[in-house]
Amino acid sequence: MDQCGTTTLTQTFTTACGMFAPGHLGALTRYLPFELVDDVLDQPGRRGRTRTVPTRVAVYFVLALALFPDASYGRVWDTLAGALRQAGHLVASVTVAGLACARRRVGPDPLRELFEVVAGPLGRPCTRGVSWRGLRTVAFDGCRSTRVPETGDNVAWLGRYKVAAGVAAYPLLAVMALAETGTRALLGAVVGPYRGEVEAALQLVGHLRQDMVVLADRGFDANAFIRAVHASRAALLLRICSSRRPAVLQVLADGSFLSVIAGVPVRVIAATVTVTCADGSTHRGEYRLVTTLTDVRRHPAEDLLALYHQRWEIEVTFLAIRHTMLKGRVLRSGDPQGLRQEMWALLTVHQLLRMAMLDATDAVPGCDPDRACFTAALIAARDSVTRGAAIVPDVGSELTGPIAEAVTGALLPPRRPRISARTVKGVSARYGHRQSDEDRPCVSTPVTALDIIVHFPRQDAPVPAPQATPPGRNSALQQDLPVTAQTLLPPAVPMHTSRLEDVLAAMGTAPEREWRAIELATLLRLDRGDLTGELIRWSRRQILIKTGPATFKIPDGPPRPSKLAVHPEDVIAVMATDPHRPWHAREITAALNTVKHSTLAQHLSAWARKNLLVKTAPATYQLPEQPVPAAPTRQLTATNTPTRRAA
Repeated sequence: MDQCGTTTLTQTFTTACGMFAPGHLGALTRYLPFELVDDVLDQPGRRGRTRTVPTRVAVYFVLALALFPDASYGRVWDTLAGALRQAGHLVASVTVAGLACARRRVGPDPLRELFEVVAGPLGRPCTRGVSWRGLRTVAFDGCRSTRVPETGDNVAWLGRYKVAAGVAAYPLLAVMALAETGTRALLGAVVGPYRGEVEAALQLVGHLRQDMVVLADRGFDANAFIRAVHASRAALLLRICSSRRPAVLQVLADGSFLSVIAGVPVRVIAATVTVTCADGSTHRGEYRLVTTLTDVRRHPAEDLLALYHQRWEIEVTFLAIRHTMLKGRVLRSGDPQGLRQEMWALLTVHQLLRMAMLDATDAVPGCDPDRACFTAALIAARDSVTRGAAIVPDVGSELTGPIAEAVTGALLPPRRPRISARTVKGVSARYGHRQSDEDRPCVSTPVTALDIIVHFPRQDAPVPAPQATPPGRNSALQQDLPVTAQTLLPPAVPMHTSRLEDVLAAMGTAPEREWRAIELATLLRLDRGDLTGELIRWSRRQILIKTGPATFKIPDGPPRPSKLAVHPEDVIAVMATDPHRPWHAREITAALNTVKHSTLAQHLSAWARKNLLVKTAPATYQLPEQPVPAAPTRQLTATNTPTRRAA
């Protein structure tokens, strides 16, 4: 063979025609086709007149800026048009000012809508690592380390961020995301200044479904978040703060116990996790998890503790965006509108890459998506834009594109468990320097053994075991409740007509012990602050005894009657002395001498609506002609929520 010989090679690719030809993302165009972009732009005020850079091409240009964050406007445009020019296609030359105007003309809304279209769970039923016992695992977390230019508009929008060393060198843009842990795909995101993780996460609860289990760290330990996730019917696995002390309603066989937090029946798991590393060292950590999965047989405590580790997959998602794609660079935009557009474009490109990576791993039987290399997919996507490859792939070649070939050719080894300390790697990090007593190795170390010990609650449980319930009118209702609801019942309490009787009934289950206000508030599903104030007032009236800060007990001897308690049988007994005449509320109040007139008037009105009494005039009542049924005896019952008789 002649070593000096030459060969002419040609490349054929398909793209849009005319001035729309530069609008593409290489092999990623398959996941964001022209028709989808046109559909998003098909709204009033977004098309405008035909320009040198059409609106659709401007959208792809903004996405390409996210794919090439280290390149200038002109360099990115030349990258989109380079392969076309080499193929002989005439592409107009655009100045940097023209490209900036095209970007401003697009705005952030089309990019946000494109992300909302492509965002969502990607894992299929056959995909490994996506589901846990039939539930798709998703995780919430926020990222506050994306640096933006220090301009007046950006500082006015984002403010100055305080860190351990003072103030951050750049304003920081916050992103709250909901991600699928199995594929690291995004289901939704919130972009803007930092306003609190819980507040931002509540905007994404609408993406949850019944077949999901939500993983979250201690930053989301808030009553509003727990209620919102429970209302979405998704399962929750949350690590709670050490300051939260849920009441023990029932101890389960595996050491966990049932409780109620923010009115939601939950199961609390307290455990010590000990890992043994390859170098022989051992490291220990304490965990307290709260979950709405209360079935011990289907969801053992040790399995839930192992599942919680999957929450770190969303940290890997942010790592891919901040470091692999951006490489720690400062964003381009000097105004809030540009920052929103740039971040939505970055999240959209990340989602497109995850879609391409999942297609590649699904083509390999039994391949876990964790083995797909994000860096390989990113480099292949950039090369496809430069070469103009697979813009419109041929029929049947969807799974053999350049990204799929790059990912399958560079599969990572199976994931191995590792442990390392969280260290400060930048002066603007919000975490302080590593603590000297932190029980984690300084470098990443493989884990060879994992030991989980679930701790039973203390012997002095906040709530004793429920007592046997005598047969009553609510016994049939209790039998109809599902098993999980029956196990979450609080201790048996008598029928009541006031909050004070609720408290006295709960404290009467263990009259010799001292009760904290938080325990009573948890049992009765009441606000802790409001109940604490009422407990203090009752202690001043000597109905209760205050033994310490927010701690109370029942006094010895017979209980003192409450001036606020009134029962229908007492009123009927008074009116029965003259059953044929109308009684005014003030007359009944004077006869009872145990309740205020305004309170009794409300009770009488409610009982009249229930046909226990007949209202003949304003604040005037009479016994009905038919015999009044005997009022129910106040006996021990067990209901899921203490019911309040008509006030």
